[in-house]
This record gives sequence, C-alpha cells and structure tokens, in this order.
Amino acid sequence: MQSKAGYLIGKLIELILTLLLVSLLVFAAFSVIPGDTARIMLGPDASEAQVAVLRTQLGLDKPLFVRYGSWLLGLFTFNPGTSYAYNMSVAELIGQRLPVTLGMSIIAMVMVIIISYPLAVLSARKPGRLGDQICSVTGHILFAIPPYVASLLLILLAGSLFSLLTVGTYVSPSDDFLGYVGCLLLPSFAIALPKIAMSFKFLRSSIIEQRTSDYVRTSKSHGLSNMKILIRHVLPNSNVSSITVISIILSDILGGSLIVEQVFNLPGLGRLLLSAISRRDFPLLSGIVFYLAFITVLLYFLSDIAASLADPRIRLK
Repeated sequence: MQSKAGYLIGKLIELILTLLLVSLLVFAAFSVIPGDTARIMLGPDASEAQVAVLRTQLGLDKPLFVRYGSWLLGLFTFNPGTSYAYNMSVAELIGQRLPVTLGMSIIAMVMVIIISYPLAVLSARKPGRLGDQICSVTGHILFAIPPYVASLLLILLAGSLFSLLTVGTYVSPSDDFLGYVGCLLLPSFAIALPKIAMSFKFLRSSIIEQRTSDYVRTSKSHGLSNMKILIRHVLPNSNVSSITVISIILSDILGGSLIVEQVFNLPGLGRLLLSAISRRDFPLLSGIVFYLAFITVLLYFLSDIAASLADPRIRLK
C-alpha cells in the first residue's frame, strides 16, 4: 500500500502532466483555426504592410514552439497576455467575470447537496414505497430538462409571473452581497435541477447497496438502531464513492453555467468566451478555456485526495 505522501506526489505529477497536455491541445486547436488574426483585427481594407506590422507586434510571426513556450509560461505565472479586442490583461478580464460564473457554480452545488442528500436518505429508507416512487419519477423528469429550458421556465414562473427574484440584472458582491446572491439564485437553481436528480439517483442507489452489506446486519445484531447504523456506517461509506460523483457534478455545473448566464443576461465568462470567439481573440479565448480546464482537473485531483483519505484502500498499488 502506498503511503499518503507517495500517493499525493503521484497525483501531483498526474495533475501537472494533464495540465501540460491540456495546454498543448488548447494551443494546437486555436493555432490551426483558419484565418489571420491581424487581418481580422485591422479589417479587409488594411494593407499588407499594416498587417505585417501588427503580426510582429502581436508576436504572430514567431515560430509556433516559441509562441507556445511564451504562452505556457504566462499561463502558469497567471499572466496569459493581453486581450486583442479589449486591450486589457486577460487575467484582469477573467477576474472581473469569474465571480459570476464561480458564484453560480457554488450556489448550485450547495443546492444540489442540501436537496439531494435528504431526499436520497428518505427515499432509500423505504425503497419501493410511494414516497420513493414519487422521488424517483420526479428525478427522471428533472434529469431530462436541459438547464437552458429550466432557465426559461424559471424566468417565466418566478420572474415574470410572481416577481419573486430579480431577473436579467447583476449586482456586484462588493456593492451588495445579498443582492449578488439574490440575482444568482434563479440561474443557479436552473443549473442545479438536473444535477439534483443525478446526485439523488446515485446516492439513493449507494445507500440501498450499503444497507444490504454484512456490516449492517452485524450492527443490527449488536442492538444498534436503524438511525444509528445509517448515521455511523451507511452514510460515511456511501460518501466515499459519492465524492467522485460530486466532483463530476461540480465540473458539469461549471460548464453549464456558461450557457445559463446567457439566458439570464449575466456578465460571466460565457459572454466573454463568445466575444473572444467572434473576435478571434486568441489570448483571451485560450486563457478562458485553459483556466476552466484547470479548475476541472483540480476538482478531480481534490476528489481523488479526499476519497483516498476517506478510504485508504484506494491507495492500493
């Protein structure tokens, strides 16, 4: 069995290699896209001399491996360059929009946990009963609803009909934190709905499986009540396998927020990403894609570490 330190070092090496591979794929993907960035920026009326000067200023006349090395160094020093379209630091632009996307993801994840866990526990205690069947059917329906459809339904119901929450406006957390949370509740709930169903289904199956284990029957023979067995043994053992699922759900939430924020007209990374694509802004576009990939890879890394701490058997060679 590997030691904790050895397992951690191995996972760190995997993390670094994965990020290097991601950076290479991102750079290669955007480098082979047809079209001349300098020509697009200057417009069709620019002369070849003007285009050549701008290509030199942007460093586009350098060899690919030189450009990749410079870009990679900037990524890992959190200085991925200057946006062509906005003439601002890419890190500054991402930092301005990140609170929207990250805030939505965190609120949605909290909703997933506080809703799916109690429902899964209640449903798994008496599988096959009416309550379990209602929860399961509802879960299937929610899982089939795409986040952008849920967004439109929530805007119609909560925003237009009842005016319960603010729709289509954004409040900065530095100005009004409660207003910031309030304007993100509806989009976060739209993102969370299918993930609640996904988390509920997995947790319910895991709890039911654990309840049929030998250690549960042994605990009952020792006189422990069903509630104590559930809290002390079933839930902790179910959580070990659910850690990976939660990390997958969180990465899906992060990606889904890019679409939902467009529906709710929020100034997040999704709008910035579309702007970078339309303007062929390579530093901004590649920076957003890489840092989103970095967050996703980091989540999987942390889930592996958390799972290994919860169950040392995972560190088996």
